[in-house]
Amino acid sequence: MSEAAAGYMPSTAGAWTRRLHAILCTALVLGALALLARLAGDVILAAVPAAKPDFGFTGLRPSHTGVSFDGALTPGARAVAVTVEAALYDPAHAPLLAVLHLLTWLPGMLAILLSPFWLVRITGRGVAGDRAFFSAGTVRDLRRIGAVLTLGSLAALALDFTAKTVAARLLTVDPRPVPGDVDVPVVTVLMGVGAFVAAEVIGRGLAMLDDLEGTI
Repeated sequence: MSEAAAGYMPSTAGAWTRRLHAILCTALVLGALALLARLAGDVILAAVPAAKPDFGFTGLRPSHTGVSFDGALTPGARAVAVTVEAALYDPAHAPLLAVLHLLTWLPGMLAILLSPFWLVRITGRGVAGDRAFFSAGTVRDLRRIGAVLTLGSLAALALDFTAKTVAARLLTVDPRPVPGDVDVPVVTVLMGVGAFVAAEVIGRGLAMLDDLEGTI
């Protein structure tokens, strides 16, 4: 009896895993290049301000600002709320501002980049075979992803807020309680919780498989 007559269909799981592995590798490389580009910007802020004098500490919201909308609005339209976000620079505090600016984005970006790094390891096991894919190593990597996305993103949030608070006190008068654009990583934390759940499911499945093999 042929495979087709028996209803057998070749598995495409291996091909999809290889494609996913390639996509994750590409994303990891592009993310690393983006990180290096942003690091170069902070080096410019700290070391060579004359090379790009319009580069400053981004994401701050001064408490005293004036904005004119003359000629910018259609007849009958009016502004009911205005938020001004500025990139500020002070050559007297350039090195400190560069370090503070680094703290606003680097921890969060590292947390995001570590996740595809471990996902590359996981999908690499998947390319090797199902037994390597569903293994204790995969459970460990999923738990690392969960820890980085939950605890790491919350730590990055705290560093971002602290850095912007210090920078606002250096560069603005009467800084706001929330001195700049600070994003709460709700989605990232939920993704981290999902990684913990996936690790728990696979871990329990492996334990059940070990018990079954021991019984047989």
